[in-house]
Amino acid sequence: MLLVMKTLAYRIYRKIIYFFRRIYVSAAPMRGALTHEKRPVRVIVSLTSYPERFSHIHIALKSIMLQTMKPDKIIVWLDDDVDRAQLTPRMLALEKYGIEYRSMPGDFKPHKKYFHAMQEFPDDIIVTVDDDQIYSRDMIETLIKTHERYPDAVCARRVHKMTKNPDGTIAPYNEWLGEYCGCDKPSHALVATGVGGVLYPPHCLYEKAFDTELITRLCLKADDIWLKFMELLNGTRVVWAPCRVPMPCLLEKEQGTSLRSENVGRNRNDAYFSMVRDYFNVQADAFEI
Repeated sequence: MLLVMKTLAYRIYRKIIYFFRRIYVSAAPMRGALTHEKRPVRVIVSLTSYPERFSHIHIALKSIMLQTMKPDKIIVWLDDDVDRAQLTPRMLALEKYGIEYRSMPGDFKPHKKYFHAMQEFPDDIIVTVDDDQIYSRDMIETLIKTHERYPDAVCARRVHKMTKNPDGTIAPYNEWLGEYCGCDKPSHALVATGVGGVLYPPHCLYEKAFDTELITRLCLKADDIWLKFMELLNGTRVVWAPCRVPMPCLLEKEQGTSLRSENVGRNRNDAYFSMVRDYFNVQADAFEI
């Protein structure tokens, strides 16, 4: 009963946050989205989108523009069949504040959010976000502060902790400890979930991370799973960036077009996990659970 009450209270709390955050983001005046500070290592915010999301993406983008710690670039990666005429007036209006829209070939689904940015800016910090969330103003700041503590780790505001079955195998995805906040030290047992905002330090992924044939064959619709293995195979741990609410506010109009409902609700994450694990012959002990 206590757990049910806590869960209900958390959901109500998140609804309240969503209500006030959306009002704030909608009403806040436009201002420059990018920093004027000269950094030795730049911070690049990278995300992807598609036309079905264009009617509301400006809200997500504006929440990135209002960060307490501003990035050096904000790039929205689009498929090359997206014509500029499809961008809404609200999207185009954000360009003068620093938002970039780039069309690139290859239908890499959610992988597009990191795929091009990491290869174009290999020596910079990449922060990935989603196009259907309203992010808190301190999202980038909390990630950077955690990165300063653990410069070699992938830093994420929302992580899951993997668990094992009695026989020592990895438990199904839906049995992992979701939105795990029990440890703020880097671990191979933690899985960064892109929805919350994830910071990738330079050169943190395995050499096969950008192998388009493998991505397409093994894990096309589950970038979090693919990236977890690319981190593990590179020896890169994941660390939780402490924050009050790990899950940002989901734009309600976008819920029906989310991959999360397919991967989690239909247990597709387990299939993707198994295919990548078997291809690279990764043993359960490697995750340090």
